[in-house]
Amino acid sequence: MKKKSVLVIGVGRFGRGVIQGLYERGHDIFAIDIDEEALDHVRDMIVSGAVLDVGEDDEELIRIVGEKNFDEAVVALGADFEGALVSTHILKEAGVRVSVKASNERRGSVLEKMGAENVVYPERDIGLRLAQMISTESKIDILEMPQGFVVEQMEVGKGYEGKSIRDLNTTNRFGVSFLMIYHNDEPIQPKADTVLCRGDLIVVFGQKSKMHLFENENFG
Repeated sequence: MKKKSVLVIGVGRFGRGVIQGLYERGHDIFAIDIDEEALDHVRDMIVSGAVLDVGEDDEELIRIVGEKNFDEAVVALGADFEGALVSTHILKEAGVRVSVKASNERRGSVLEKMGAENVVYPERDIGLRLAQMISTESKIDILEMPQGFVVEQMEVGKGYEGKSIRDLNTTNRFGVSFLMIYHNDEPIQPKADTVLCRGDLIVVFGQKSKMHLFENENFG
């Protein structure tokens, strides 16, 4: 994995989560926030940081972006839409790839038109995931992939308990393939004769539009 230089603007809960994830993966992080105390919480994970109101002091942001030559940037300002607009514009002018947090789809649409490569809606996405967890009565973790594919992690339910991957034939029936199985926290490479046990954790890959068929059958 290539080590990247990443700018994170906004060190609230979402921004701190991004910083922690990037730090654990070995990337170099530069952080900006209006609150010095917020930066203090992530000092051990960042290369350096700056106390800055990006909406008011755009010249300083231009200077920082010009000097640091970032590979990627994450704009995590949430309610500060003006700051998100200013930051996204400056970063795109500098040729930096931008991911930005948006509070709603209207604002997200504006940010996309400004050139942001990724627009995320944390509150909406968490709500959708929670609704799915409630409706299936089991924990499902979802990773969205390009072109309508997803990777999902879930427990084996009563529908698939005691059945082999060959017997289930989900690849041909639903276009859903098994990537990994965790039995008693031990990883197992799936094979055709692998039998699933209730409570096993499975990681599967397939089209998002077909995944509900797999889930409904698994959870019975």
